[in-house]
Amino acid sequence: MAEEDNSEQMRAAIRAEVQGQIIECLNRFYAMETGMWGKPIDCLIIRTVVQGRLQGKLYDLSALAEVLGLPISTLHRKIGELVESGFLLREPRGKSIYISPTDTTNIALDKSFESMVKTLRSLYKGDFDFETMDLCGER
Repeated sequence: MAEEDNSEQMRAAIRAEVQGQIIECLNRFYAMETGMWGKPIDCLIIRTVVQGRLQGKLYDLSALAEVLGLPISTLHRKIGELVESGFLLREPRGKSIYISPTDTTNIALDKSFESMVKTLRSLYKGDFDFETMDLCGER
């Protein structure tokens, strides 16, 4: 019984440590993004547009509004601000206008890449074997 309690306490301690490291990682990414692009909503928009570009998906306003769950009017206003700030471009193609990151945005992201990798490595620097440890009550 005492051994079972110790095992449960160990799992809880490891889980808390892992959760703390994940939160720290997310906080660092948040700080990097807001440092590059400003407000959290702006970061969300830019991150989604960049991710779409990396995956070969271009977003127009309606597709981006659907993905982000934002009203088109709000997104239209925010995209206008981000275009003025030099973070995004509007690219007319046929009857649609697609949103894409500027070279400046891509360069800023590239420059922050090493810091992001370092943050991820610090998350995994623990002595835990994530493949065999029962962190969440599951195997």
